[in-house]
Amino acid sequence: MRLAFWKKKKNTETFVEDNLVASIKSLQYDEVGLIYPYQQNAQNDADFYWESLEEEDLAYLLDDHYILPWEELFQLQQDPEHSNVLNLLNLPSPTNLHPVIRSEGGLSDPDFKIILDGWCDQNRIKSKGLIKRIGAVLNVDGQEYLLNETTWKLVEKVKEFARISNKDNKLNQKYWAQIRSLANRSQANLDEFLRKTVVLAPEKLQLNLRKNLISQESVVEVQPDFDEAPSNWLQTFDRYNQVQDQYSISLPDGGVAHVVIDPQVKNVLSEIKKMPNRRVSGERAQIFLHNPFAQLGDDATEVISPEGFEKSKQDAEIFSYRLQIDKFYNELGHYVSAQLTLNENSGREQQSILLELSTLEQTKYFISAYEKPSPIFMWAGYTIDKTSYLDHQVQELKSDLTEIQKYEDELQAQQVLDLSNYSDRVIGIGEAQKLNSEFIQRDSGESEWLPQHLMELEEQLQDRLSNEAIEVLEQRIKQAEQEGKDQVLIPNANTEVSLDDAKKLFNSLSDSNRKESIETLEEPTVNLQKKKKDTLLIANNIDKAEFTKQRADQLVFDEKNHLPARLPSSFRSQEFSLKPHQEYGIAWLQNLHQYAPKQVSGCLLADDMGLGKTLQLLCFIGEYLENAKDKKPVLVVAPVSLLENWEAEANRFFSAKFAKILSLYGENLKDRKIPKHLISAQLRDDHGITHLLEEEWLGDADIVLTTYETMRDLEFSLARVDWGIMVCDEAQKIKVPTAMVTKAAKAQKADFKIACTGTPVENSLTDLWCLFDFIQENLLGSLSEFNKIYRRPIEMSEDVDKQILEQLRKLIAPQVLRRMKKEVADLPEKHEVQHCKNIPISTLQRQLYIDTANHFRKLSAEGNQGAMLGALHSMRMICAHPLQLQPNASIHESPKVDWLIKTLEVIKAKNEKVIIFTEFRDIQVFLKRILLERFGLNVTTVNGDSNTSSKKGLTRQNFIDRFQATSGFNVIILSTTAVGFGVNIQKANHVIHYTRSWNPAKEDQATDRAYRIGQQKEVYVYYPTISAPDGEELKTFEVKLDELLSSKRALADDMLQPSRELSKELIEMI
Repeated sequence: MRLAFWKKKKNTETFVEDNLVASIKSLQYDEVGLIYPYQQNAQNDADFYWESLEEEDLAYLLDDHYILPWEELFQLQQDPEHSNVLNLLNLPSPTNLHPVIRSEGGLSDPDFKIILDGWCDQNRIKSKGLIKRIGAVLNVDGQEYLLNETTWKLVEKVKEFARISNKDNKLNQKYWAQIRSLANRSQANLDEFLRKTVVLAPEKLQLNLRKNLISQESVVEVQPDFDEAPSNWLQTFDRYNQVQDQYSISLPDGGVAHVVIDPQVKNVLSEIKKMPNRRVSGERAQIFLHNPFAQLGDDATEVISPEGFEKSKQDAEIFSYRLQIDKFYNELGHYVSAQLTLNENSGREQQSILLELSTLEQTKYFISAYEKPSPIFMWAGYTIDKTSYLDHQVQELKSDLTEIQKYEDELQAQQVLDLSNYSDRVIGIGEAQKLNSEFIQRDSGESEWLPQHLMELEEQLQDRLSNEAIEVLEQRIKQAEQEGKDQVLIPNANTEVSLDDAKKLFNSLSDSNRKESIETLEEPTVNLQKKKKDTLLIANNIDKAEFTKQRADQLVFDEKNHLPARLPSSFRSQEFSLKPHQEYGIAWLQNLHQYAPKQVSGCLLADDMGLGKTLQLLCFIGEYLENAKDKKPVLVVAPVSLLENWEAEANRFFSAKFAKILSLYGENLKDRKIPKHLISAQLRDDHGITHLLEEEWLGDADIVLTTYETMRDLEFSLARVDWGIMVCDEAQKIKVPTAMVTKAAKAQKADFKIACTGTPVENSLTDLWCLFDFIQENLLGSLSEFNKIYRRPIEMSEDVDKQILEQLRKLIAPQVLRRMKKEVADLPEKHEVQHCKNIPISTLQRQLYIDTANHFRKLSAEGNQGAMLGALHSMRMICAHPLQLQPNASIHESPKVDWLIKTLEVIKAKNEKVIIFTEFRDIQVFLKRILLERFGLNVTTVNGDSNTSSKKGLTRQNFIDRFQATSGFNVIILSTTAVGFGVNIQKANHVIHYTRSWNPAKEDQATDRAYRIGQQKEVYVYYPTISAPDGEELKTFEVKLDELLSSKRALADDMLQPSRELSKELIEMI
């Protein structure tokens, strides 16, 4: 429109601001720009210059004239290449006048106006001459002057605003912000209202940056800024969670600046607002610095100047670096380390930055960081440019590591597979050999977790349970768990057992069935073959003595005139004193140890529970570590709960200089294991060895505490350590000759081995043989010889061969220390309460008993061989909890509950504490409810599956500590399976066996949780027993069980008497 208008008026000489055209020699101009006549044949320099401008698309040709827009003219003025030729345009001289701007109305008015009200000089004196403007040219009294770019933009913006008809506050603010910015830069003279009305509408942002290094991680703070931004703009911006359309910011002079946010600017600010505290860190920071536009959205290219952002990086001293890698090799030609030289990509003089890759792991991490699919590479907080040369250097480094890994794999495999690194008893590495011997009986513990009554049930079911039936059993177990039931019906047996027993039975049947299936496969396919997993193979001494450690003929220890115990200086003797029997035990251990390893290789510490075996062993170990000439590390293997107790007692009784203890289990174990992918392929693929410890895992530790399972899994690492002393606490865990954990223990290389257990013989004398095969190999001969010479005459004959028994006792005596509490401990009296052994049977119980007996007779007549076990369980529950069978019956139909409530009321009056033992969860739940209703006690129950590790929730010990810390009367319910070891409850002095264990030793173990060193009160033990009145023929299950347990308990002090369960005897008796 403008050009068309100009063409019509191009010959006029009248000056009208909107359409006036002036002539300066051959140069003309209008509102659009400069105009110059086109010459087909250029005649002078000006013609040639205009021709070049048109060729460069700076000017354009319209009809017979060149046109150079004002915007292009101002750009040419800033271009150094045109500075020497602009005179050819014959431009007017620059003006020294400034616009005068006034307003009408307020910003919120729809008719608000901003008016160009004339021109003034530098002294703000308004010109009175005739002034007219055409585009960027002022005609002042006939003299022409050229406006600068800013002033031209200002008057054009004022004119643009004047042409708008529909105005509102937002639009007025936007235009005034733009006009104000131009007016300030052109030094325009503003009226008072405009001068005090500060509106800013930034269309461009400057991102100022501030860089920090926090924990070796680069952190960049982004500070959005703009021209004329108030000093407190950033604080105002941070005050809001979201970007506002407008901000009102107080100024130091008392005024208010209104910051109007353009939509594009708002989008960019919103992306910045997403950054926590306007900060980006680590790799994201480097990516942002490399290309901020990728993170700040599409509008960022319009709002942020790339040149401005690069300047911000330079101002913040944020540079990328060039990297040079210099590698170092050892005498074998293997890479060992590298030096990284970083040089800053800037024009300033700076020293090179030197970094080290000092370990192979650090080098691997460096390569991994470099190979990330990212346009930048970040290392140690520095951004490094990726180049083809650096790619080549990294690939060489990667090849070096591959060679090292190959060498280390070979070395690792050589160390693990070299039998000279293990004890002499280790004879090979291969798949575990199945030990077949008539002397390894089920009752010796091949499945020591399977009680005797379940063994018999399994034998009955072996021929009747198909794979499908075993699957049915598995489903019933899962269903019972989901429904919270404690009993499971065994398929094809019409017998119910507890949920725990059902799981044990299922595992055993599954194992047996799996073995039979494997044995029937003549040529198993690859898919069915189990992946090979090698173990350490040891001389097993089963059929013949393959490995022997000679023992001296005489191991002298004078029981009365022996040397006193040598205590470590770290023992806190001023705070604690040892019991006489503990000092004796330490002296006995030290006397025996002086003969190790050539004349003796270990001992059995079989003290009764509660005599302080752990403290004796800690004193023995501490003195060894202080005074041994060639001390070696000590290995302690125990269940988790006992390991925590070992560490607690070490901290309690000894000073900090005692020893450096390494806990090799749980979370601590993870940090010392070699990741599976770093284990040699030869070991991993050819031998199935996937568990190894790092080469320097032991460090400077004096004592290593670990679990039996960890010892088994990490046998290839632990068995290569030369141990000075090895302790197996609760050593009944290694009494099964065929168990992997037993073999792993016997594979250890130790000068002196201690088996520590209060029950060395639980099932049969095979237990004793297995323990001695650990501590003094072949002292008792091979297992076959031992069974013929000792076990059969002692254990399998109707009359025990006492001569052979004494011969065995004498043979092992020099290496066995066993003391009972009643012999050595200074403990209060223990009373077995008798009056509770005759609780009259109720009418309901009597009827249930008769019904159960009749049902049993019927099943027996039908040939159901498993009926007896079901009957036993039913009779047991009838005595202990008849309300389970008849839930609607009165609580008085359970006389044991009546007795319990009355007994607890008496104990409560004494403000004393009670332990109630029962392994049945339904009874536990029932008793918890009764105790809450009658005594207001929220009683804790502790079962065998309660946590023993502190990694989640309250542990078993936490529950017990909380019980003990409560003052006055309190009750805790325990399962006998929860108290095999590691539980001390000396604050309780009343022990109620609400239901009885079938194993007298386990029952005594339970009682000894309270009756042990530290008990201050007399202990009362209750065996509540449901019985029929005198004169009746009925003898209840509980009466018969009590008689059997009492007869067996008489032999319990004899270490060589097995303490097996009484299910067989009960069946025979009933």
